[in-house]
Amino acid sequence: MSICQKIVIIVFIGLMKISFLYADDSQQLQSLRRSIEEQEKRLTQQKKERIKLVNDLKQQETEIAKILTSIEKNNLSLRKLDQEINNLVKQINILTTKLKQQRAVLAKQLESAFKLGNITGWELMFLGEKSRRNDRIITYYSYINQARQQEIQNLEDTQIQLSEKRAELQKKLTSQKILKSKLKEQQVGLEKKRQNRQKTIISLESSMQVNQQKLTDLRNNEAKLQAKIAQAEKESRRIAEEEVRQAKNIEEKQKNTSYTLNSDEKALMARVSGIGKPQHQFNWPVEGSVAYRFGESLQGELHWKGMVINAKDGTQVRAIADGRVILASWLQGYGFVVALEHGKGDMSLYGYNQRMLVEVGDKIHIGQPIALVGSSGGQNTPALYFEIRRDGKALDPRGWIK
Repeated sequence: MSICQKIVIIVFIGLMKISFLYADDSQQLQSLRRSIEEQEKRLTQQKKERIKLVNDLKQQETEIAKILTSIEKNNLSLRKLDQEINNLVKQINILTTKLKQQRAVLAKQLESAFKLGNITGWELMFLGEKSRRNDRIITYYSYINQARQQEIQNLEDTQIQLSEKRAELQKKLTSQKILKSKLKEQQVGLEKKRQNRQKTIISLESSMQVNQQKLTDLRNNEAKLQAKIAQAEKESRRIAEEEVRQAKNIEEKQKNTSYTLNSDEKALMARVSGIGKPQHQFNWPVEGSVAYRFGESLQGELHWKGMVINAKDGTQVRAIADGRVILASWLQGYGFVVALEHGKGDMSLYGYNQRMLVEVGDKIHIGQPIALVGSSGGQNTPALYFEIRRDGKALDPRGWIK
């Protein structure tokens, strides 16, 4: 074999190897692309599942809030019904005693009439006896007869009243039984909803095992809160501007020292005057221990924009200052949120609530209950998330609360 032939064979073998290597790389590339597509599909599916879980959580917590509101109303109705039943029982006891007394009086009257004998008043008159004694007997007999008729009428009236009260009592007892049964069903339904909610929270937590995913969720939650607040401020701007205009008019009137503000004007001025400098001048929105403070690390480079205050489930959350409700809604990560506008760019925000007691547009006085402590938004323990913002920037609330 010549040298040329050997060179041709070597070149041919090399080309074959390159061809095989290229084929292997092409197959690996295709395999890699398929893996990427499958991963993207899985991620897309996971995102859909997470969105569904968040929506499920919102629906479950909303239904729980409605059931709790209904239970509270039914408990109030039941307490009122119990009081009415107690009053009816007392009235029946009084009427029963009165009936016994009337029967005793009537029995004595009948006994007195019997002792007079069989001579009637007419017989005494026709006997022609003119003596004063007979006149007195006739008069006395007439009085006894009238009194007896009156007592009989009183006895009948008391029996009718007693019968009516007993019938009313029976209706109240039936209503009480139905209401107690309804409350029992609601409690069972509430427990089932809470169990479903807990399952949803576990599913959400298991899908957030990767820290990066949790960080992404926290960022998204914060961005949604910011957007919701901005939207709420925009929608309430007309009302806010009108109140500021009214406040300026009131200030002009106050320049005249003889002018006295009425209650509505005082409330308006308090509502638009802001919360002032941080001088520890306000009461806490709820009593409890602080779980997380403003500025503490939340996740990665994220930090808490407010405080988390541990408190008993169902405790009243009170407004720290006069203001107006601009937001009352369920938000991912924050649950049921109430935001109050206090004027001059100041705002207070209250989250994680079990349910809300106010609506957008409500005028709020300092110390007024606006929500009940809960664990909405997927929290595991009842607490209040509390923020103070000035011109959209979150500030440390501890400067304003005592």
